[in-house]
Amino acid sequence: MRRAARALLALAAFAAAGSPLFADVPVRTEQVIYTLVAFNGKDYSPTFAPESSDTVYVLANTDNFLSVRKTFVYWWPPEGRWQTEASVFNELEPGILEVRRGSGEPRLFELQRYTYFNVNGEYEQNWKVLVGDAADAEVRRAQEIARAYLQAGEEYERQHEAYLAELRDLSGRVEKLKSLGRDWSMLKARMDSLPAPVQPRPPRDYVVPPSPVQGAFVVNLPVGRYRVRLLDHDARVLEGSEKWIVSHAARRINGVGYEVIPGDKWTRPSESRELDSVLYVSGAADLYVSPFFEQEFNDLQYARTTDNGARGNPRIYSWSRIQQVPHAVLLLQDAAGARHRLTEEPYFVQQTRGAGLGYTIVPFTGTGDQEGSDANLKAFRLPVRDAVSESGGMTLKATDDSGKYLPGSDRRIVVVRPGRGTAALVIIVLAPLAVMAAVVIARSRLYSRNRETERRAG
Repeated sequence: MRRAARALLALAAFAAAGSPLFADVPVRTEQVIYTLVAFNGKDYSPTFAPESSDTVYVLANTDNFLSVRKTFVYWWPPEGRWQTEASVFNELEPGILEVRRGSGEPRLFELQRYTYFNVNGEYEQNWKVLVGDAADAEVRRAQEIARAYLQAGEEYERQHEAYLAELRDLSGRVEKLKSLGRDWSMLKARMDSLPAPVQPRPPRDYVVPPSPVQGAFVVNLPVGRYRVRLLDHDARVLEGSEKWIVSHAARRINGVGYEVIPGDKWTRPSESRELDSVLYVSGAADLYVSPFFEQEFNDLQYARTTDNGARGNPRIYSWSRIQQVPHAVLLLQDAAGARHRLTEEPYFVQQTRGAGLGYTIVPFTGTGDQEGSDANLKAFRLPVRDAVSESGGMTLKATDDSGKYLPGSDRRIVVVRPGRGTAALVIIVLAPLAVMAAVVIARSRLYSRNRETERRAG
């Protein structure tokens, strides 16, 4: 009994001290916030600006979807950011959005029903925006496509079951004729010619299907800083709706970066974004690369376009991947000076057999084990596995489909292999640490002896 009482007292003490055993319930407050679905150069990303944030960031000259809402907001310490409780209360504020730059005339935006989607194409950037009745019609079309695919799948399952049942019936009859010593060749021929139903392929109309139709102000602004507020139909300003919009653009466009996938590390791709940089590789496997266009944005502005609460450095610029370079050609000059023209090819990633559980990148043929599958990637194979490490290394650059050189696509590739001096290099690196450890140990022993001498003298 006393143990139970002591346990209860201990738990009470932990609770009073704010122990993590008892998580604090976040305090929710009703706020007027701006919700934003912003285009970031490659896709759309949702974010929101709480009362504590006075600025909304968007890319210039693109459609962005802005709305003013009343909802519950709370601070979430584990992530160090504001969160919304939209499932409980999320009220869209009607009215007119007034956007003004400096002392100029304001632009007024009406609420519109909208959707956005990315249609299937050869490459990534095929975004579309529709408003009003056209948005409703596109969403209905997407729903009909999904419904038709679902029905086709159900019909395939029905036909497949019937196909298997007929095969079982024919097989049983064949076995019976065999046991009776009678001719069963006709039944066998019928089994061999029985057509198997074809499984329907998923629809390929959309890369990203249309978003649910909802209301927002479709805002498309030139570069600049704007004052924004929500007006009701009597021109009164909604309290808490006055903020700034920063519409920004890339400082440099059409830079070229590379996604680099080592042939033996399919799950660990890297990116080369800095122009004219050097790729250091081990040479243990060939590389599979895909060039992509990139744009250079102010770090803070771009980060807050995708997440209004993000941190960033307003003094630096960084490259952001936009989309794969369509129909590119790579020109590779190897260490011996020979030049190679590389074309983009489809590849398939297959798991290796045995206990290794690795991956192998092989050309995609659509036959054998690949039948019924799609290619995992379209890339250029760089044969660096047998390359010899030389001071000049290899050089790589890209052209478009017309053969025009793409500025900023140059990269130098250096194959770094372990050499005879590796052990000496390790010793040189570790020597200062060993000296430091020896000094610390010596001082500790000296301090212990002095303490022992003082203890005896006392």
